[in-house]
Amino acid sequence: MQANIGEVLAAINVLGECSDDIELHPRLRAIFSRLQVPSFIFSSFRVDTNGLTTDYRFLVGCNPEWIQIYQHRHWYSNDPYLQYARVNAMPALGSSIHITSAGQRAMCATARQYGFRSNLIVPAHSRGTSLLGVLHVASEVEVGDGGEARLFEWQALLRAIAMTLLDVRMMARRNLMVDKFELEERDLTALRLVLIAEPAQEVAKSMGLSVASIYSMYSRINERMGTSRINEAARLAQQNDLL
Repeated sequence: MQANIGEVLAAINVLGECSDDIELHPRLRAIFSRLQVPSFIFSSFRVDTNGLTTDYRFLVGCNPEWIQIYQHRHWYSNDPYLQYARVNAMPALGSSIHITSAGQRAMCATARQYGFRSNLIVPAHSRGTSLLGVLHVASEVEVGDGGEARLFEWQALLRAIAMTLLDVRMMARRNLMVDKFELEERDLTALRLVLIAEPAQEVAKSMGLSVASIYSMYSRINERMGTSRINEAARLAQQNDLL
């Protein structure tokens, strides 16, 4: 069945209206069904300033037994596809990504048993955030029978999907952190100015407030964020994608 590109594009265009994975999942299922892509996983994780990865999250559209095994064995910590996506922005065929360890070979061999025989990896990067996304689509068709080639036909659409999913994840996390720290929009404005090393006098001038009001705001922000200095609060806000 040939996909109706107009309908697929329309479905992709409204993905950004979703606020969480519960809303995203059925819409993604419908899109990938039209594209005849039977399995997908969207992974997101954070890369800190030391290069360590944390906060893995998975939106799964494949055999649930596979993702249970994947998480139980902590394969995400050594997944060659996620490693590729950390340092590359272009989509890549699974067969082109180097497998460098016995653990990675075991992961790929097990994945094949659950329908991951042809694979396409679609990274999603965004400036100003430590959050990274990876859309992994797969089919049961062998590479030699054209499985990867069929997936690659949709790579432009898949890149659009991956970036939209990353945007949704970023916004959801931002809203969560704003609620957690009870920050108002003007607090975030002040923190943006602090981050670029603006002194309190310039922050006050930019925001149309008195210097005393700015220092009072700083004190409140520090209390809510558990920091002792406003520069620390600004860095913490940046690390949590608030700025």
